[in-house]
Amino acid sequence: MNKLWHKYLIFGAFCVAIYFPVFLHLDWQPVNNWDESLFAMRAAYMAEEGHYIPNYSLWVENGMRMPSTKPPFTTWVQVLSFKVFGINEQALRLPIALCFFLLLMSMVWFSRSKLGDIRIGYCAGFVLVTSLGFVREHGSRTGDHEAALAFYMMAGAMAFYNFLQATEKRQKIGWLSVLSAFTVACLLTKYVFGLVFFPAFLAYAIYKKQLWNVVKDGAVWLALVVILAISGGWLWYIEQQLPGFVQRAFSHEMTDRFTSVIDYHQHSFSYYFMRFWANDYFTPWLFLLVGPVFFVFFGKKSPLRDFTVLMLACTVSALLTISFSQTKTAHYDVVAYPPMAMVAGIGLYQLGAALWRLWQENMHRPTALAAAMFGLVVLVAMPYRAVFTRIYMPKLTTPMESYGYLLRKIQKTKPGCKHFTIFSAVTSGQVQFYAGLLNRKEGYQIKLSEHPKLTAVGDTVMACERQFVDTLFAHYELQPIETDGNCILAVAVAKK
Repeated sequence: MNKLWHKYLIFGAFCVAIYFPVFLHLDWQPVNNWDESLFAMRAAYMAEEGHYIPNYSLWVENGMRMPSTKPPFTTWVQVLSFKVFGINEQALRLPIALCFFLLLMSMVWFSRSKLGDIRIGYCAGFVLVTSLGFVREHGSRTGDHEAALAFYMMAGAMAFYNFLQATEKRQKIGWLSVLSAFTVACLLTKYVFGLVFFPAFLAYAIYKKQLWNVVKDGAVWLALVVILAISGGWLWYIEQQLPGFVQRAFSHEMTDRFTSVIDYHQHSFSYYFMRFWANDYFTPWLFLLVGPVFFVFFGKKSPLRDFTVLMLACTVSALLTISFSQTKTAHYDVVAYPPMAMVAGIGLYQLGAALWRLWQENMHRPTALAAAMFGLVVLVAMPYRAVFTRIYMPKLTTPMESYGYLLRKIQKTKPGCKHFTIFSAVTSGQVQFYAGLLNRKEGYQIKLSEHPKLTAVGDTVMACERQFVDTLFAHYELQPIETDGNCILAVAVAKK
């Protein structure tokens, strides 16, 4: 019984440690301008209008007419969250946070049941929740879909490992079904980008000398037909609803991004690799990759070694794919962090095991104790402090993303002020999301405009971006109603 409570205590401590990076202050900052606001408008439109296949064309008057070309699977999950919890930041981001939590739990479960030691999962999970490249905006902390996609892909990788390991037909079919389900989730979240682990699967099957067994398995071909039927069926249906959608989706989301630079996202081949160190996105965990790599080449054959090979292959496959792409956005690398964290977690586990062996030799206990204390500071306290600083009361700082703070503020301080014009760039998705939400749900009459000089005396106006604020002050006498940072809500009382 004492041993059982000991296990529960460790698991509880792990859950407490991961709670803060996963769930704390999810609703603290407004939706980001790109791409979170677009996902928010899309899910909110589906929840409001009840149309779950065609994308929204107009969420707010004078807003962007920009149907999303992204597949809808993860959006559907966010729609369900909106239905249950209402349309707000917490409900938008909670499904992504839950995917993160499930990813961590799957690491723990897999390590316990397939690798024989739950501590590997704890180490890998701790590495991932302290990886700043994953726990960030456009990662696990916002309503963007990359972190959810990372969960689907990692779950698929674990299922593929189990599929090759299984010896009974029933087990093989079970794990193949799991792999197929997560593959569909990947395709219906981000098209073929969700398949960047599949070259690693091919390499791993060759490494395990099972490629021919996979190729000749009729169940594999049946699974492929089902995957193509579901994902292809969705494309066919939406093409009937929105003619030209498929061509636009494939060119904008796939071929054009890989072969040409879109929206000035041009970087060198080493862009993602350099950020691991330069941006502290994967420090200090980079150093712990050395042990598992050495283990792959010189360690004894074992399930742990095989899984390390698969995780390294997935990491390399993902990083090479995005590095060869001509368009390199800041979030493409999010999906590479879970397999990297798994490898680094194995390295952390190996380091801990080495220290334990050193401790058991009485004459080396002072050395082991000193090394353990150093490790607790460098590999536990410092990474956790860094990620906690990031997630504790996060703050958007750009003027275009400051409107949300003032809009949320005036709902509390000026509840009667519901009729005004917001001046912002037409690309400000944050403004459009909140304006549409307040107009639809709270009885506001917010108008959007890019032309502050057309303001009439007596109009109530809002602006955060410098060009609009300066123009208003240059041409009108303003009577402030409420401010927040660079943002102002005011009445134009006279022309200058």
